[in-house]
Amino acid sequence: MSFRERFLQTKDKHWDIAGVVFGGVGCLAIFGQLLNELNLQGESSLSMSFVLGYVVVFAFWLFYGLRFKRPAIILTNAVCLLLQTALLFVITG
Repeated sequence: MSFRERFLQTKDKHWDIAGVVFGGVGCLAIFGQLLNELNLQGESSLSMSFVLGYVVVFAFWLFYGLRFKRPAIILTNAVCLLLQTALLFVITG
């Protein structure tokens, strides 16, 4: 069974879809901040503890989703973790 089929056949399908939609909003927010940091002239105003803290938070929720096989949590937190890690490299580089 494919990921898509498994996703659409969960008993909480509507919650999973809502999770992807609202998780996508979070992904867009991080993406917007990443673009802002890439175009920033000068030093970032983001603290290392803030950015690194969210790397840890997204990693936890990704592992949580993997453990309990929750597609919406896996998908959105994998993307957020990737974006937040990229943000971490941008502000430290």
